[in-house]
Amino acid sequence: MTPYEKFRSLPEVEAHLNPGTTLKKLDAIAAECSDNDAAQRLNEARAKLFQSINKSQQRAA
Repeated sequence: MTPYEKFRSLPEVEAHLNPGTTLKKLDAIAAECSDNDAAQRLNEARAKLFQSINKSQQRAA
């Protein structure tokens, strides 16, 4: 079960959403890419973040 699927299983889940956010909108976002695609995007973003941190530390030294 993904974190989103767990969230969806909570009772009265809509009470925990920000104003203007609906489960229909969240479902559309969740359906945009597979779990594997999302994991790959996360890993790429994480690598980019760590590269930028490493560069900034090298300049400061």
